[in-house]
Amino acid sequence: MDDRLSAAIAMLVGGAVAAIGTAEFLVAGFAPPPFDPFVTGLLVVGTGALLLLSGVLAFREALDHLALRAATAVGVLTLILAVLQPRSLRFGGVFWLALVSAGLVAAGAYRTVSIAW
Repeated sequence: MDDRLSAAIAMLVGGAVAAIGTAEFLVAGFAPPPFDPFVTGLLVVGTGALLLLSGVLAFREALDHLALRAATAVGVLTLILAVLQPRSLRFGGVFWLALVSAGLVAAGAYRTVSIAW
């Protein structure tokens, strides 16, 4: 796979995760407390932003490494979850998945940033 192609995919997935997270969790109506999806929305949007940043850096530096691909895969799973199960926040389950997802993508983003700089 071309180095820039995997970076472009990371940028596309990251942008989509951030956009869907904003639309589904930050802008849309929220469930009443204690199941407030705003924090989950911040995690989902943050995941997308980190993946987008990683993709931009990887594209600029023509990087293609396993951490970026793994972070992109986690981003795809986050995107699927945000699209297919946004109402599961009423039960609080997505928060933990968003937290894990954000942590995994952050690790991949850290690796990408450390290689790029």
